[in-house]
Amino acid sequence: MLFDVPSAAQALEDLLDHERSMILDGKITDLARGARQKEHLLLRLAASVDDTALGRIRRKAERNQALLAAAARGLKAARNRIGKIATGNAPMRTYGADGTARDIGSRPAQPGVNHRA
Repeated sequence: MLFDVPSAAQALEDLLDHERSMILDGKITDLARGARQKEHLLLRLAASVDDTALGRIRRKAERNQALLAAAARGLKAARNRIGKIATGNAPMRTYGADGTARDIGSRPAQPGVNHRA
C-alpha cells in the first residue's frame, strides 16, 4: 500500500491532516512520532507523483508549517509574559465595572518619595 504512489500520496495527505489536528489540539510533542512515516512516504513520492497531488501536499505542509510557527510565537510570548510576571516587572492590567483601568501587582507611588536614581 505505501509502495503504491497514489496510495502513498493519499497516506501523506492523511498524515498531514492528522498533524494539523495535533497542532491545533496542542499535542506538539506527539508530532515527532509521525516524522519517520512522513519521510518514508516522501521517499516513495519522489519517484513520480502528479502535479495536482503534489500541490495539495505542498499546501498542507505549508499550512502546518505556518501553524507551527504561530504556536512557537505564542509559546514565546507566554514564556516572556510569565517571566515578567514572575520577576514583578509587568503589572497585570484589569478594568473595573466603571471601565477604569487598574494595574494589579504594581505598587502605588508613595507621596513625597522620589523614585529617580
